[in-house]
Amino acid sequence: MKIDMHTHCLPVSRCACHDPEQLPAFFMEAGIGAIVLTNHCYPYHCENLSPDPSEQVRIYLDIYRRCRDKGEELGFRVFFGAEIRLMREPNMPEFLLYGLSEQDFVESYPLYNCTQKELFDFCNEKDILMVQAHPFRTEQGHAPADMRYVHGIEVYNPHPSFDSRISDGVRLAKENGMIMTSGSDFHVNGQAGGAGMILPDTILDQFMLRDFLRTGEPVIFNRDGVLTLA
Repeated sequence: MKIDMHTHCLPVSRCACHDPEQLPAFFMEAGIGAIVLTNHCYPYHCENLSPDPSEQVRIYLDIYRRCRDKGEELGFRVFFGAEIRLMREPNMPEFLLYGLSEQDFVESYPLYNCTQKELFDFCNEKDILMVQAHPFRTEQGHAPADMRYVHGIEVYNPHPSFDSRISDGVRLAKENGMIMTSGSDFHVNGQAGGAGMILPDTILDQFMLRDFLRTGEPVIFNRDGVLTLA
């Protein structure tokens, strides 16, 4: 099964172009079997949903459920995740969370107020994988975060506006013994099918995905096929 590990939709991710119900069909047409919906979680996006934090959480989860329900209707899998930007850290690094439950998201909101170590400790307590998104996206001021407090690296992210720098991502991950992931950073339909990972068809939710990422060999693809991670 091909899965895209990094996707966004309206109205949570204001930079996205499509409603949640549209995503499953886009990805199915591109030969993808599942996505992790990792909408942005930081003030610029969340405060646009509502001034009330409890309402922000409700809408955030409602958008995921709308996407998931449409996927179930079509025979497509949608797993819950989040992309957290840490507002208190230099370069405001962004982290993708895999294995995050809806309940833990509600009870911990807003995670973007954490330090990196605080988020890492939370993830360890809740059995969540914390993966730095696009650590070499210098065009937006990002840089590798503190490797002591992260579980993995997104080594390939072919967002068309930025240099993916896959060799730098793979090198960073291997030097630090990190889990390696990949996703398209989907915002518009043309990105569907551009990147992701190949996983067993038996993975049915974000918790099984988390467990596989800990033990399975990363198989990452782009539009041309499987990538060599050297």
